Amino acid sequence: MGREVIPWRGMVGLGAFMVAVGGFAPGALTAQASDEVRRPVPAPVVLPPFYERALERGWRSEDGSPGHSYWQQSSSYELEARLDPETAELEGTVRILYVNNAPVRLPTVWLHLHQNLHQEGSPRSATEEITGGIRLTSVSADGEELEAMEELDDGAGYEVDGTLMRLSPGFPVEQGDTLELEISWSETIPQNGSGRMGHSDKEMYFIAYWFPKMAVFDDLRLWDAQPYLGAAEFYDGFGDYTASISVPEGWTVMATGDLQNPEDVFTALTLERIEQASTSDELVMIAGQAERDAGTVTASGEDGWLTYRFEAENVRDFVWTTSNLQRWDASSAVVPDRDEDGEDDRVLIHSFWRPERAPLWAQQWKYAKQSIEHHSVYTGFPYPWSHMTSVEGADIIDGGMEFPMLTLIGPYEDRDAQALFNVTSHELGHMWVPMIVGSNEKRHAWMDEGSTTFLEDESRMELWPGVDHHRVEGTAYVEVGAAGLEQSMMRHGDWYAPGPGYGTASYSKPATLMVLLRELLGEETWQRAYRAFISEWAYKHPTPWDFFATFERFAEQDLDWFWTSFYFETWTLDHAVGTVRPHTSGGATVTIEDRGFAPFPATVRIRTSTGERIEETIPVDHWLDGHKSFEIEVPAGVGSVTRVEVDPSGYVPDVDRSNNFWPRG
Repeated sequence: MGREVIPWRGMVGLGAFMVAVGGFAPGALTAQASDEVRRPVPAPVVLPPFYERALERGWRSEDGSPGHSYWQQSSSYELEARLDPETAELEGTVRILYVNNAPVRLPTVWLHLHQNLHQEGSPRSATEEITGGIRLTSVSADGEELEAMEELDDGAGYEVDGTLMRLSPGFPVEQGDTLELEISWSETIPQNGSGRMGHSDKEMYFIAYWFPKMAVFDDLRLWDAQPYLGAAEFYDGFGDYTASISVPEGWTVMATGDLQNPEDVFTALTLERIEQASTSDELVMIAGQAERDAGTVTASGEDGWLTYRFEAENVRDFVWTTSNLQRWDASSAVVPDRDEDGEDDRVLIHSFWRPERAPLWAQQWKYAKQSIEHHSVYTGFPYPWSHMTSVEGADIIDGGMEFPMLTLIGPYEDRDAQALFNVTSHELGHMWVPMIVGSNEKRHAWMDEGSTTFLEDESRMELWPGVDHHRVEGTAYVEVGAAGLEQSMMRHGDWYAPGPGYGTASYSKPATLMVLLRELLGEETWQRAYRAFISEWAYKHPTPWDFFATFERFAEQDLDWFWTSFYFETWTLDHAVGTVRPHTSGGATVTIEDRGFAPFPATVRIRTSTGERIEETIPVDHWLDGHKSFEIEVPAGVGSVTRVEVDPSGYVPDVDRSNNFWPRG
């Protein structure tokens, strides 16, 4: 990767263009005359100062891997929650142990109060249901009660601004110290929490971003505490969780982590069916309408209440779901050996849904099983947890939303089976990025959404063969690019203008670029880089610059031209067959033109009247030398040229494919 120090990429527009001088491509490719009009070529990628600092201090490495001195903060959470489904009221307490591993003292700490998105007057990007947000009842640090302040001064206390809390314990937290916080609160669960959590007719709840949570303090920007506005998603640290969740008897609970007291909350019948599903490749119905009506799903509770206890280690978040009505299906997925005992492992697959609201969900368990199995093999990183649970969320969500080990997905009652598979594969793909590879979703949505869309498209072709879904994805990106409606992939998720900019930059374009990068590097090299990025950054926080450097390490070449053209800028690619000029002595000159700004190697296939097939690859270096056209000499003796085609594989995101052929039409 280029390291030249010029103004940061985010500040560069047309000034990023620089004109290269001279140079000729080897072999059959020849440059036009020296008076040829030069094309702009991309500037090098410039590392932002905070990333340069991390490199200098050994926190990150030049080759894209974590540095020898990489560090991140540690947190553990002890959660207690009680939900009254009739009123949608939740009461909770969280005890947080926050370990400062950073080489700096912290006079204050930041927390997220995400539910304040639903508080009157809180900043938000769209209209939201007002429920009052988080109502704090007590806040303490190291056993000392803290008072709320309008503006935090030098003493102990805390201030709340929208979805953020800044807290001063009254003393600095030194490197190696542990800060103990305890916060009690209550909240009213919104019916629709920005399309990501809530309840459906008070007969099912999906409880997410629901408790006070430490913001990320990392080696890049230090405190990266940004408000939650309802649009851009989350940047979470990894932590350990224990949770005690109380609901009325008859209500089942599934959550991030492992259930610690199944015998206390489930009947023998339910436990027997779960055990059966844990080794089955087929559907096992844990609870249907008959079991729900008969009250044979959960145990009897104390005073009519049950408490489910869960534990989870080294996860980004903790969420849970509960219902007294949903059907509960289960099976298990087979994933490659995780514990080095020489045998494949099993992952429980749970599906909670309502037949009258979501009839397509009768097969959702199968889609989830296939997705976990496919993604575990393709990424080279087997799914690491004991279960994967999907929850149907009619009235809350249309698409899907991911959290560790759980996903909330719409009913898809007016769609087809493949659409439900697609969203299932996508949301479960997020278990790898950002749930394992902990990217910053708010600042760089393409890192998790794009890689997951690519993974989804790969899995589609396994269960739904016959269509190249990467080409379909590429078409969506190209249409927006051709219309001039793109916005940079490197833009913060909250800063996109209305229109297709965010969706294209976060989903279809980066997925297409993964395919393009694979075409450029070759399958083997690309796969080695892809899997190394996942394994090296598992349970850590990578940036785009780590991603770029990792692929350059395996490619053994500088790819700044690729990152600048497609990731930072919105340049489009347009290769075209210019002219075909027959020679009187036989043979011909075929001119290939580069009419776009984004450079990329061009593969050209030429057919002749004698049946010859000539294939030439125009190296990207020729475009980077500033040339706008190439001449390919077809030798005499092979007949006349009958057809010329640029990019016969069809994977290059060319904004005008009509000019990729000769003769036209």
